[in-house]
Amino acid sequence: MELKVFSNKKGNALYYMRSVRKKGRKNPTKEKVEFLGYEADLKTLYDDPIAHFRQEAKNLTALAKAERNVSISIDLNEHFSAQEQNTQQAGDTLGDDLVSLGHLPLSTIYHELELDQFVKNRHKNWGITANVESILRLLVFGRILFPGSKLATWEKRQKLMLGNSEFTDDDVYRSLPFFAAYSQDLITHLNERVKKLYKRDTSLMFYDVTNYFWEIDSPDPDIYNDTGEVISEGMRKYGCSKEHRPAPIVQLGLFMDNEGLPVDFGLFPGNNNDVTTFLPMIETMRERLKLNKMIYVADKGMMSGTNVANILARRQGYIISSSVRKQDAETERFVLDETGYTCTTAMMNSKDLHEQLRMMDYTGTLGDFEGDEQEQQEITIFKCKSRLLPAKKSTWVQDGSKKVKVLVNKRQIIFYSRKYLVKARIDRAAAILKAERNGSVFNGHGANKYYRKESYDPKTGELFERSQHTRFLDKELIANDERFDGYYIIETNVVGTSDHEKPWDGRARFRSYDCLFELNREVSDQDIIEMYRGLWKIEESFKLTKSYLAARPVFVRNPDSIQAHFLTCFIALLIIRILEVKKLGGKVPYSQIIEVLQSAKIGEVKDHIFRNYCSAPLLRKIGLLTGLDLAKKFYTKQELRSMNNSTK
Repeated sequence: MELKVFSNKKGNALYYMRSVRKKGRKNPTKEKVEFLGYEADLKTLYDDPIAHFRQEAKNLTALAKAERNVSISIDLNEHFSAQEQNTQQAGDTLGDDLVSLGHLPLSTIYHELELDQFVKNRHKNWGITANVESILRLLVFGRILFPGSKLATWEKRQKLMLGNSEFTDDDVYRSLPFFAAYSQDLITHLNERVKKLYKRDTSLMFYDVTNYFWEIDSPDPDIYNDTGEVISEGMRKYGCSKEHRPAPIVQLGLFMDNEGLPVDFGLFPGNNNDVTTFLPMIETMRERLKLNKMIYVADKGMMSGTNVANILARRQGYIISSSVRKQDAETERFVLDETGYTCTTAMMNSKDLHEQLRMMDYTGTLGDFEGDEQEQQEITIFKCKSRLLPAKKSTWVQDGSKKVKVLVNKRQIIFYSRKYLVKARIDRAAAILKAERNGSVFNGHGANKYYRKESYDPKTGELFERSQHTRFLDKELIANDERFDGYYIIETNVVGTSDHEKPWDGRARFRSYDCLFELNREVSDQDIIEMYRGLWKIEESFKLTKSYLAARPVFVRNPDSIQAHFLTCFIALLIIRILEVKKLGGKVPYSQIIEVLQSAKIGEVKDHIFRNYCSAPLLRKIGLLTGLDLAKKFYTKQELRSMNNSTK
């Protein structure tokens, strides 16, 4: 509190003022609290009104500070009463009455994305009386802070400051079709907000596929019409599980931008091959988000002539890896030919090199190191080269009801990494030793493929069909595979400018005469390799959703509920990535961010006085970046309410 004097036609007016923080403003502003009167009138009561009320303002400030100091007495022998124990068990199955403080930074980003307004503007047309926006906040924040089933999340709703709105667990399930119906519109809305607030970088679009499992006994059946045609395909199907689980799965395709922020997702039946999901995803994404001049980056699971041709037909760029072991003889010769490689070497300790060789030895016979441990050897740790393949016009593209022939003119980059070679050979050696212990002649999976099987007569040793069987290690097959360890192939239509071209404006352009996607700068082989290596970001996001966000196993079963479940997971992933990449500058891993938000809890200690039980420096930093003071040891109920309202 302070005294301010304003001059006008009537004289000097005296006011009490105080500092307040308003939403959208970085610095605090002053607001009037009380009009005290004019100086001339107050002189009949005080010799010096200005000095008097200035001292009174200081006294009021000191009194307000004194009122904030609360003394708490604790009886170490006090126990919970029977009524308190029953209340606690009814309110929380875990017996934990602490309230989350970590949802406040999430709420700031949630409202920056205007998710609350999106839902409020649309739920009026639905016959849902419950507060759907509060339900969405519960599902998104709960997915980050205490992931679980929809019912388990609803049971912990009191841990979040959701306001006075009450809703039942049935209301939560009834809202899922609403979220599913507006899923595509919501993704479009999120993209617009991210572009406006954070300048989304869509020059590179990374795509990959993973799957999520259900703990159910049978897959969803297809629905047929009278003529036997499938009119509705079941979503949860048996397929190639990434986690090798014998359970029905759903395929999820995900697009991410150049900074690792999720852009779009799509769901497909579990029996769909990864490569078949790519075209539907790029088609819906381009129609929905109106993105152009992009470079699609994907792994070898997306490599097919049809996919590449469709990208070219849409005048876009692509960077897709290809298996080095599934090439024609001419490409294999080019890979193994040392001519043309640009190499990077490094010195390596002889003992460390011997240790790597020992770990790669599938026979397990390499002994301990003997010799000079300080001896250094020069080895190649990286090399690459490229070539422009002859143009072809043989790939056909399906475009609605038409078939169009597209020119395919691509750049092929070969690179070798010793780190990848070592990993491949260590993994192979471990698999062969395991197959040696547990394999059989009837098993051809994994490393058992390196064992040749033969039948023989146990009495004469003569080989024939009906007899006993034996197997032995095929070292020639192993050596053939080892030739390509550490090598990778990337195929792309992305090129850079050349000296014989005239200068042009813009970031990128598609050259119609040769179907190459030209960036307005020099683009080396190393540049393409670095672009491709960014694909790890999407793999990391899959790991995040499956571990920290516990997106599987999935418990909902209706198609709309499944869509809504993954939509809330998508929003939770986007919020965490914004906090990690945009707020914290990518300097703190998502694992630490989620862990500190989950540990940020408060508990009431006396009459609306709450204690903060998390003192992590990272929480304080997150609070500062989101405009919140999360470093105090004690909060009043009003302070918590004010902080919660400030995020909106």
